[in-house]
Amino acid sequence: MRIRIVTEGALLPYAHPMTAEAITLKRGPGRPRDPEVERRLKRAALDVLAERGFSGLTLERICERAGAPRATFYRRWAGPLDAVAEAFDEAFRFEAPPDTGDVVADLVIMGQSMLRLYNDPVLGPCMSFMIAEAPVRPELVAWHQDVFPRRRAHNRAVVERAMARGEIAADTDPDLVIDVLSGLAMNNHATGRPVTAEALEFVVRRVLGL
Repeated sequence: MRIRIVTEGALLPYAHPMTAEAITLKRGPGRPRDPEVERRLKRAALDVLAERGFSGLTLERICERAGAPRATFYRRWAGPLDAVAEAFDEAFRFEAPPDTGDVVADLVIMGQSMLRLYNDPVLGPCMSFMIAEAPVRPELVAWHQDVFPRRRAHNRAVVERAMARGEIAADTDPDLVIDVLSGLAMNNHATGRPVTAEALEFVVRRVLGL
C-alpha cells in the first residue's frame, strides 16, 4: 500500500494497534478534563518522540515530562501514539486561514507557516521519525485516511475562497496548491535550502496561473 507524503503534516500516517474506531479518545468518568494538563501531555508526547524516536516513546516518559499520572493520560488516550497523532494533527491545522484580501499574499503567509512547522525543533524530528516508520506500520493508513480529509478541507479554504470571489480561475485545483506549498516546506526541511518570501510568491503565482 502506498502512502502519500506530500501533504501538510507530510505523512501523518499514524498507527493504532486496534481499529480506526479505537482512535476515538477514551474519556473516563469523574473529574472534568483540565485543558492545561491535556496540552502538557500532548507536548510531552511530541518532545519524547522527537528526542527518542518510536522505540523510546513510552507512557512513563510522557507522564514524567508532563508531570501527570498515568490515570490522567488514560482518561484521554489509549496509548502514546494517540496523543502524538492528535498533537501533530492540531499543529498542521491552521485555525485562522489568512485573509488579507490578496490570495497570493494569503498563500505566501500560509507557506511561511508551513516552513516554520517543518523546521520546528520538535515537529521536524517527529515528522522524520513518522516518515521512517510509515513503511512498517501500514495500519497507520486508516488513521491518516480518517483525519487527512478534514484537515485538508480546512487548509484549502484560502484557495476556495479566492475561487468564489473570482480572484483566480474556477478550475484551480486547491489540493495541488496546498501540495506544492507543503512540498516546498518538506524539501526545505530535508535539504536546508532556504525558501524566501519572494520564492514563495513566484511559485504561488505560477501554480495559480497569474
